[in-house]
Amino acid sequence: MNSRFKLLVLALAVILCACSRRQASSSVAGGTDMAPEAKYLTLIQQDDCVMAEVSTPWSGGKPIATYRIDKPLERSVVFSSVYTAAIDELGAIGCVAGVADGAYFVPDDTVARLMANGRIADVGSSMSPMVEKIIDLDADAVLVSAMEGGASAQLVQSGIPVIYLADYLEETPLARAEWIKFIGLLYGRGEAADSVWNNVRREYTLLRDRVANVGSRPVVLTEKPMSGVWYVPGGHSYMARLIADAGGKYPWDADTSTGSLPLDEGGVIDRASEADVWLIKDARDITASGLLAEVPHAKAFKAYPAATYFCNTVEKPFFNSVAFHPERVLRDYAMIFHPEKFGDAKPQYFEKIK
Repeated sequence: MNSRFKLLVLALAVILCACSRRQASSSVAGGTDMAPEAKYLTLIQQDDCVMAEVSTPWSGGKPIATYRIDKPLERSVVFSSVYTAAIDELGAIGCVAGVADGAYFVPDDTVARLMANGRIADVGSSMSPMVEKIIDLDADAVLVSAMEGGASAQLVQSGIPVIYLADYLEETPLARAEWIKFIGLLYGRGEAADSVWNNVRREYTLLRDRVANVGSRPVVLTEKPMSGVWYVPGGHSYMARLIADAGGKYPWDADTSTGSLPLDEGGVIDRASEADVWLIKDARDITASGLLAEVPHAKAFKAYPAATYFCNTVEKPFFNSVAFHPERVLRDYAMIFHPEKFGDAKPQYFEKIK
């Protein structure tokens, strides 16, 4: 392990053996939680540092990792464009030396431009990263999702400090967005992160209140089948909450899961054929004829084609926005569900199929 790795292990104090994912028996004592919205993140200000705890729905309320943050990261490797987008917004993209899955960054993304001129390296797949390349980058730490599994264990076994993020497991959009505070603290941009968070919370609340008392709520269907399986958000997922906060009604709102529900097409038709709006995300543009060719039963849905909308996620940064700027996605949804509330304004991410 190089000297920078040793320093960071001391600076971040990765108290738990994250590679084994054993639950901790104690939690950070003292102080007020600086991230009260987030269910799976605790940030406690202490005299000379901030202590951060990360947990998951499967850890029984106990942390899977605890970090002592008393100096900012100077060189890091980041395994998701969602996190690099937040780091870039906070003005710390110069502290990113490498990323995983570089081919998936859209051409006009800051990271894509920096990769093109050699300032950021692509360390390969997030599922099977090039560990030696990460070591050669002399990185302080690697930021990964809490579900990277074998890949993160491989990094830890190689002596590379790993920082887990579990934002995507949160049940509400604002809870997920609050994780930008953790990212800000890691990169010495705590005040900037607080400013972003405060603006997000204010705008989200204003939009939610704007449609809170609508007379009717359109039923909203999402996505389309992939290889015979139709994955829809669980009833307690942050995507289901976004629909509700935008003045919509979700067909699976009684479900208690926070992840995706794998359904067959017949089950979706039974539950949502009368949906008023159909929202689809894809890595390409979608036309009415193209959707019908791909989903022959599309005509079984009342929303096809007049109230069917798509988002091209290659051209538009939907996934980056939904994580740390849910107010932008909420505005799109609210505009589609209740256009009378927004005059001539147009959605940012979604457009009606033609």
